[in-house]
Amino acid sequence: MNIAVLVFNGVELVDMNGPLDVFLHANRFNVAPFYNVYTVAATPVPIISEGGVVTIIPQYTFETCPDPELIVIPGRIGNDADSTSIPAKPEVVEYVRQMAGKGKLILSVCVGLYTLAETGLLAGRKATTHYLAIDYVESHYKGIDMIKNVRYVHDDNFITTGGITSGIDGALYVVEQYNGPDVALKVANIMVYNREAALPPGTILPLHDQSAS
Repeated sequence: MNIAVLVFNGVELVDMNGPLDVFLHANRFNVAPFYNVYTVAATPVPIISEGGVVTIIPQYTFETCPDPELIVIPGRIGNDADSTSIPAKPEVVEYVRQMAGKGKLILSVCVGLYTLAETGLLAGRKATTHYLAIDYVESHYKGIDMIKNVRYVHDDNFITTGGITSGIDGALYVVEQYNGPDVALKVANIMVYNREAALPPGTILPLHDQSAS
């Protein structure tokens, strides 16, 4: 199963590495499908991560990468004074739009939802993102049914996750669907990750008032 992890300037490192680690650990159990994980960018030039602390050399570009079955979209944190969370550039958005249109599975992590939402494909669908970003999504991307207080949401071929480490939850969910719950549990144990942990109290938000929509 080919998995393209998108990288771009300002990529949030845990958003990227959390899901990547899940799929690589799942390969240790030699069960089908085997995950072929690779990084993809719009161009082959080096990528500067959030905060400018890590330089990433993408393995492929959109034109040269193996045909992916799953695309992971990390969040982007601007490398500027205010570190604003922002969508990836238009060429990345267009690539996601094309891949989603072909029925590829799309996994957005945290504010990677901004890039996915820019495609317009989430209108009328359920989704989630970081608890501090939900108000922004609701005000800037109309028609998305934002779900609060969850680690991930699966709607059609879109899986969206609720925060930085929730990308791990989303990836474990994919492993569970394709490799079964036993493998997903073993991967979580290797990563010393508790999928059943309660959400931190300070992140719990009032539920969406459906009657007001």
